[in-house]
Amino acid sequence: RQIILDLNELTMIPKLLFANNRIEKLSVSYNKLNSISRDLFLSLKNSLEHLEVEHNKLFHLPDSLAQVARLRHLSLAYNQLEESPPLPGRIQTLSLAGNFLTTIPSALQTLEPGSIRYLDLSYNRISNLLPNEFLDWSTSLGTLNLRGNRIAQIYKNVFPANMPVKEINLSFNDLYHVDPQSFSNLSSSLHVLESSSTLFSGYFPFETEEGLENLSWLSFDNNDFHILKLSKIASFSYLKYLNLDYNRIVDISINDDCQNVSLSLSNIRISYNFLNSLRSRTFSYMPELRNLDLSYNRINNLTKHSFTNLPNLRYLSLAGNIIDSMEYETFANLPKLEILELQGNNFSCLSLNSFFNVS
Repeated sequence: RQIILDLNELTMIPKLLFANNRIEKLSVSYNKLNSISRDLFLSLKNSLEHLEVEHNKLFHLPDSLAQVARLRHLSLAYNQLEESPPLPGRIQTLSLAGNFLTTIPSALQTLEPGSIRYLDLSYNRISNLLPNEFLDWSTSLGTLNLRGNRIAQIYKNVFPANMPVKEINLSFNDLYHVDPQSFSNLSSSLHVLESSSTLFSGYFPFETEEGLENLSWLSFDNNDFHILKLSKIASFSYLKYLNLDYNRIVDISINDDCQNVSLSLSNIRISYNFLNSLRSRTFSYMPELRNLDLSYNRINNLTKHSFTNLPNLRYLSLAGNIIDSMEYETFANLPKLEILELQGNNFSCLSLNSFFNVS
């Protein structure tokens, strides 16, 4: 019921498979296929559930693919497709990554509402996300991967209210503008947003009116942010993971709004930025913080209570800065700290007075 022919030199699928109408899974990835006979899909239309034809040379598939009624999982990643072939109506997971698509495939419009849950369109040539592309077919879509395309802007109401997407990946696009209402319809569903190596700059977080309230994972590494506004992070009340590595952050801004705020963050990455100092109690509004990476910045000294009252902090990295001194009780009330990385700095001596109630 399963036939795996990966990693061969096949230029066509063997005809002996056409006579077997009981195949449920067929994988012919990493071969040299440039076409597939329409008869193959006709012979398997009542049995095939899982098809993988990744890393071949396909530029076209026969329309008989749409007749494979039981097909639920389809991957045509890394071929030479300029458009999606006709699709069976009940596909649940679809990967068209690494092809030459320039738009969201129109073939998706033929899917039955509530069928597809996972869609990977990464590493194509898609330049626009337009309203009315995510229609009834997307009403059960949970994961949308658009990584590595050419998307420059995201407009208002691109993602409809009946699209329950939990994870969106926009990394490695030319993205420089997101309408404040781009995600406004996703406030109850979106949990993971990745936008690494895009073209964002200025303040973080950027302006959004709504839609990101339930985020738990936010990754904006390798952008061009300069200021991190902690008070604005408070609007992400469920945020656990924040990655801002490889930006140009020079300041972590704290204002009076932070005094009564308790952030739920447990993992923060701000390595490879341009911080040269930290205000006292910068991170004291994060009682759940477990991991904090500030390595490879330009921090030159640490003042009293730079890190204090963090009852759950386990890991803290200040490696690769230019720290040459630490004041009295720089590290205070860190009862669960297990790893403190200070290598690659400019210390000539260390004093135990810098530590108070540290495990």
